[in-house]
Amino acid sequence: MSKGEQTRSRLLDAFEDLVIEHGERAATLAATADQAGVSKGGLLYHFGSKEALVQGLADRLAVFGGAEERRLSSMPDALEVFLRESVAANQPLDRTYLALLKLGQLDEHHVARAALQQLDEHYLAALTEALGDPDLAFLVLRVSDGIYVRTALGGRDALPADSVDRTLALLASVPR
Repeated sequence: MSKGEQTRSRLLDAFEDLVIEHGERAATLAATADQAGVSKGGLLYHFGSKEALVQGLADRLAVFGGAEERRLSSMPDALEVFLRESVAANQPLDRTYLALLKLGQLDEHHVARAALQQLDEHYLAALTEALGDPDLAFLVLRVSDGIYVRTALGGRDALPADSVDRTLALLASVPR
C-alpha cells in the first residue's frame, strides 16, 4: 500500500471512529484530520468534503461486499457460515457498516443508504447462488440482520447461545 493509500485509509478509519463514537456532527473535517494525525490540508487533498469521506466509506463497503459475495458464493455451507458470522464482531466490515448506518439515518447522506443497499445486494446474490432460492435468501438475510442487531446492542450474550443453531435447524426444515 502506497503512502497516499495509507493516509486515505487512516482518514477513513478516523472518520468512521468519530461517526460511531460521537456521531455525524462531531465528525468534522478538522476532527477527522486531527484524529488521523494529518493536517487539514492533507485531508482536503484526499477528501475535499465530508460527503467525499462518506463516499470513501461507501467505496470501502463496496469492496468488502464484493469480497463477501465472492467468498460466500463459493462455499457449500454458505448459509451456516453467513448466519454464524452475523454476530457483530467489531471487524472492519462491521465498523464501516455501522458508520454508514448512522450516516444513512440522515437525509443528506443518501450515498450511505445506497452503499448499505448495495451490500444487501451482494449478500442476496451470494445467498441466492448458495441456496438456489431468492425468497429463502431474502429471509436468511433478514434473519441475519436480527442476529447482527441483537449482538451489536448487547454483545454475544444478547442472544441465547443456541439461537443460531436453532435458526439453522428451522431453515433446514424449509422445503426448497
